[in-house]
Amino acid sequence: MLVLTASAQAPSGRIVTIDLNKVFTEYYKTPIASGKIKDTAESFNKDLNEMVDNYKKEIEELNKLREEQDKPEYTAEVREQKRKAVSEKLAETQKIQRDLEDYRTSHGKILQDQQLRMRQTILKEIQDVIDKESRDAGYQLVLDKSGTTGNGVATVLFSQDSLEITDDIIKVLNKNQPKTTESSKPAEKKDDKK
Repeated sequence: MLVLTASAQAPSGRIVTIDLNKVFTEYYKTPIASGKIKDTAESFNKDLNEMVDNYKKEIEELNKLREEQDKPEYTAEVREQKRKAVSEKLAETQKIQRDLEDYRTSHGKILQDQQLRMRQTILKEIQDVIDKESRDAGYQLVLDKSGTTGNGVATVLFSQDSLEITDDIIKVLNKNQPKTTESSKPAEKKDDKK
């Protein structure tokens, strides 16, 4: 039925346009995938914040040791022990700092890779639907009107609304969207009638 609607809008053998950004945004799987990425990012940030807090505590301890190492009331032997403790604490702190940077870098890369895979998967699904629907409708060419050239100019400067298939593709993509339950709304309507 959607193919017939699209065919009525844009005759067979025509060039049509699509707003791929709108399709991507309104595809029901996009916010689901984005939510999973957000959850992963929040988990990483929680762990990172714990590591930063630990690092700050280590820095505080290092600074206290530094203050104590040269106190004149200590004997030379005690001052030497304090300097040794400062040196050990400094090595510990530097290791924690390296671990923190490694975590930030590696988990940032993991998150970036996850976002890229999600985007590629969703775009592949969208592309497959566009290919099928376009072949079925007999379109010669589908242009993405959301894109821009290297100069920042829109790739499609003008197209008639009747040549756009964006909403048709969104309907096809979202036809298998799971239904959300709204149990309270029907009950309210029944109560209002009584």
